[in-house]
Amino acid sequence: MKKKNIIVIGAILAITTIATPTVFIINHASNIDSPSNYPVNEQGQSFGAGPFPEGASQEPDLIKAEGEKGVEGYVRSSDLSPAVSTPEEAIAFQKIIEATGFRSIPLYKSDGKTVIGEFRLYSSNKINEIKQN
Repeated sequence: MKKKNIIVIGAILAITTIATPTVFIINHASNIDSPSNYPVNEQGQSFGAGPFPEGASQEPDLIKAEGEKGVEGYVRSSDLSPAVSTPEEAIAFQKIIEATGFRSIPLYKSDGKTVIGEFRLYSSNKINEIKQN
C-alpha cells in the first residue's frame, strides 16, 4: 500500500511540475498575441492613448498627442523614432535636431490621413532652455 501511495504522489508531482510551466507559457503567449483594446480606423490603424495604457499589450499605431497651439490629434508611433541605420546617420540626425531645437512631425485626425497640425519633438538642450525661462 505504501509503495502505491508513493507512486501516486510521484505521478501527481510529475504532472504538476510539467503542467505548471506549460500553462504559464500558454497564458503568456496569449497575452502577447492578443489584440489590443484600441479602436481601429478605416486604414486598419489602431489609435488611442499610449504607449501602454492599462490592459494593452502593445502601443497603438496612432498615439494621442497635443500639438502646437493646443491642437489635439494623433501622431504615428513610427514617426516618433528616426529612421537611421548607421551611427553616422544618427549623428547627422542629432546635429540637425540640435541646430533647429526640434523635429516636427504631422499631427493627424484619428483617420490617420487628415493632417490637422504639427507635433514637435524637442531636443534635450531645447527642453532645458525652456525650463530655465
